[in-house]
Amino acid sequence: MVGITRGFKDLGKRIIEKMPHNCKKQFYLLWYKINNFSLIPETPITTTNISLSNNTKKLKLVGFLKIHNEVASGNLLRVLKHMKKFCDEIVVCDCDSTDNGIEIAKEFTSHVLYEPNNFKKENFVKQKMLDYTLTLNPDWIVWLDADEIFDRDGELGEIRNLCVYGEKNNIDAFSFQEYNLWKSIKKFRADEFFLKGWFVRLWKNNGSLKFKVNEGLHNKPHPIGINNIQKSKIRVIHYGFSSPDLIEKKYQFYKSHGQNGFYLDRFRDEKGIKLTPFDIDWFPLSVFNVSVICLIYKSTKYADFVWNSFNKYTKDANFLFIGNDATNKVKNYLKENNLPHLIFENSDKNEYYLNRVYRAWNYGGINAPGEIIVFVNSDMAFSYNWLECLLKNIKKDKIICSRLVESGKLLTGKHGINKNFGQAYQEFNDNSFQKFAKKIKKAELHRNGLFMPCAIYKNSFIKSGGYPIGNRKEKGGSETSGDYILFYEKLKAMGIEHFTSFDSIVYHIQEGEMDE
Repeated sequence: MVGITRGFKDLGKRIIEKMPHNCKKQFYLLWYKINNFSLIPETPITTTNISLSNNTKKLKLVGFLKIHNEVASGNLLRVLKHMKKFCDEIVVCDCDSTDNGIEIAKEFTSHVLYEPNNFKKENFVKQKMLDYTLTLNPDWIVWLDADEIFDRDGELGEIRNLCVYGEKNNIDAFSFQEYNLWKSIKKFRADEFFLKGWFVRLWKNNGSLKFKVNEGLHNKPHPIGINNIQKSKIRVIHYGFSSPDLIEKKYQFYKSHGQNGFYLDRFRDEKGIKLTPFDIDWFPLSVFNVSVICLIYKSTKYADFVWNSFNKYTKDANFLFIGNDATNKVKNYLKENNLPHLIFENSDKNEYYLNRVYRAWNYGGINAPGEIIVFVNSDMAFSYNWLECLLKNIKKDKIICSRLVESGKLLTGKHGINKNFGQAYQEFNDNSFQKFAKKIKKAELHRNGLFMPCAIYKNSFIKSGGYPIGNRKEKGGSETSGDYILFYEKLKAMGIEHFTSFDSIVYHIQEGEMDE
């Protein structure tokens, strides 16, 4: 009977494969809808506006990841950095990798397993991973493939919020729509099956989880024993088709494992293809390189001051000094101490100093390696998580600034606070400042404010033309600062608004190097 049934299926497949491409596509889409009609409720949910943050700290979320030679593509480091943001622990199973993936994985987790690489027995491997994962007593388990990540909301806490929501509403699992980047990271494919995939990736440890361990291609990728599944609005970003080489590699891989017909040909056949721009704000912050840029010109003491504070209180960013018409002493100091730096020499050393400062800021913004740039001054000191709190608010329509606590040497501005924790680097009282910063931190975003530290997408900064070269003299003798012109004329004309993050707290000595 099994042989007869299989024979009918094979005959049906041969008939379908002889149909014109569009007919095949419509048939397979209809078949997909019929098979998935009642699997998951239709309305995706979001918990972004639900206050669950305190409860999320109490649950244990374990990541679930299988790898095979994922280093060269950048997949492994990307997914591990991402999962580390919201997982309490990560279980990695390496399947016969010949690269240094195991060594990289061990930098993120002590839970590294080893299994043979057999794609047709993928769920056998997943069951062994699940058995091990359950020994860690997780409340929830989250699964990603190595070439996938969640979107920014997911990384910033929404995945953990879903777990708490699931606990409160008797939900066993959450499903997520997959967005397939196509030939680049700028667009995703939205035709045929490429925007139809909903995969159950977040599972509650309900005591009934178990994989169906059939051998073959495209088995159910999540455990059985799950009853109530809810869709989430969080996106899964798939890099597996994000270059022509990766698409061809995927084609050859499935072909070598027996895939054929429509499901294989669609990787190469782009008839009726629909590509949609992928919003830069959907990418999680962990995929961006961040450059914190600081000018220095004469004081090695202030170079040490800002460098030491940055390293003490900052994660996941690179610092870059710009030696702006710097003294030989400063240049030598940067070089001899291996401090990351670029040297900028103005062609006119006698030009008004502020003009040369703006030129140096533009030089740094253009030449810094990060996709996100953050400008700071050398007489600034940072509080715990200042950069994380700053960047979580960055969007293509926002330039975000920290809230400054200033020494009182000069008047402060909007949203700034005058409180003296030292009016020179040697006077700075870090312990007192950290206590004060913790006291005043609020997870709030307010319009306008002071102009630095500020975070912006590098492409937006370059497109704006950067800072004007100097302040603008107005009729009647007043001046409009270059900062104001950049923020409220250039950037605002591009639809980019100025905001201050009230939980990113930074201390400003004011005129530090100038007083040296």
